[in-house]
Amino acid sequence: MFQERKAIIDIGSNTIRLVIYGIDDWYNFEELQNVKVPSQLSQYLIEKDDKKYMSDTGIQRLITALDDFATIIKNFKVDEIKALATAAVRQSANQEEIIDRVKEKTGITIEIISEEEEARFGQYAVMHAITIPDALTIDIGGGSCEVTKYQDKAMDTFHSFPFGVVYIRERFFKNKDHNDEDAIEAARDYIRSQFKQESWIKKAKLPLIGIGGSVRNVAEMHQRMHNYPIAGLHGYQMTLDDLEETLDMVLDTKPKDLDDIEGLSTERTDLIVPALIAFIELFKLAKAKNFTVSTQGLREGIILEDINKNYNTPIDTQLIRLRSTRKIAHDLPFNSAGTQQHVDLCLSLYQQMCDLDQFTFDDEEREMIEFAAYLYRFASFVSREADSQHTFYLLSNTNLLGFSHLDRVRLALLSSYKNRSLFQLYMTNFKDWFSEEEEDHLMKVGGMIRFAQALNYSKTDPVKKLRLERDEDGNYLLKIYHTEPIITEKYRANRHKKHLSRALDGSLSLEFIPLASLDE
Repeated sequence: MFQERKAIIDIGSNTIRLVIYGIDDWYNFEELQNVKVPSQLSQYLIEKDDKKYMSDTGIQRLITALDDFATIIKNFKVDEIKALATAAVRQSANQEEIIDRVKEKTGITIEIISEEEEARFGQYAVMHAITIPDALTIDIGGGSCEVTKYQDKAMDTFHSFPFGVVYIRERFFKNKDHNDEDAIEAARDYIRSQFKQESWIKKAKLPLIGIGGSVRNVAEMHQRMHNYPIAGLHGYQMTLDDLEETLDMVLDTKPKDLDDIEGLSTERTDLIVPALIAFIELFKLAKAKNFTVSTQGLREGIILEDINKNYNTPIDTQLIRLRSTRKIAHDLPFNSAGTQQHVDLCLSLYQQMCDLDQFTFDDEEREMIEFAAYLYRFASFVSREADSQHTFYLLSNTNLLGFSHLDRVRLALLSSYKNRSLFQLYMTNFKDWFSEEEEDHLMKVGGMIRFAQALNYSKTDPVKKLRLERDEDGNYLLKIYHTEPIITEKYRANRHKKHLSRALDGSLSLEFIPLASLDE
């Protein structure tokens, strides 16, 4: 199944994580194992002669974690190991001692990545996972905070700030409660002053994308607060009010009750406030448009760059959504027979309906229709009788790279469209996501996709061309040019033409014309 297995060990200031990836023949990568241990290595940095040295206790903590990881890596028969250290080891004056002792005890060779490399890998992952062309990214770890600006999907500027959540906690919250007002104000002032040193941040006025464990925790807490109706964090969007609401909720929680906050990891209870303050201050200073969560970060950037270097760049930044939808077909028992014909028919109908002013042409909508037609009720492998229900559930709850959560639900609604009653049922938890006009439009587009399926019900591709015409009285005739046999398609099309009719401002008739008459 996998042509290669690679292990990435991310030695951060707060946690040490091992992720083992399998790379398949399509150059998709899948997590085969993901384990972490809390380390807080930055706590073991001791000041001496104006330098920082990692203590013996800290080094031994690192060795213990990597020794355990070495056993896991051996069991998974990994082809290559990359052990990358960030701020805590990078700041240590005794780097060589750390590397030598780890190599001797575990057999694992540590590579220390620079601040620029850390920022670049995170940004590389984001631009291959989110379609936003220009943005700021923030990745706050335990001992450093990387902020980048990218434009046209290429890194423009970066800066690594000398603070992380562990540093902020130790400097401002030591021996104080997480909601100590003086500590909070001091931390705000410090973080704000750090960000202000980089003038390009203030001028950005771009979307803000968050990377890393703290971001994921913030998003999960906010989702739980609002009983969010679908699963997944990647692509989740928050406003400044959402971030401040989450911070207020944490600050209103008593210290003894922090462990009870849903979505908050137990090892981050004393670190989440510094993270939220950083996100909020950067959002304000940059006058960001929104805050988007990326579950793809440093480790994914490393594996992505490795794949693109070794396999002639198979993963394109411009085809994120296409890869996401095709990956579903690749990973699941997807019956692709007739799918391309369904796509072609849908796109032909959409263009002609736009030409007749029934829809307003939009490139993004055209792309969405293409994906929805390709994945239309694909979950019949679960149950043919409930293929619509399973399709909606799977698509709305799958982390689709390149899709916002709104677009993921939009894709699920179109791909699962069967009838108006089921559509309304699916919309139950999303009424405040769409206006009445948007809801009505989605139903019309879904009906068009539903009707187009009837034109290739036998999956033998008998229909070769469609021509939608409107007469002087405002009524419509759809000419369907075909090869023989066409009995199944005639029956299904007449049965389901009501779905297409609802999208038109006049009555609809169908005319089936043998292929010999195509040029008449």
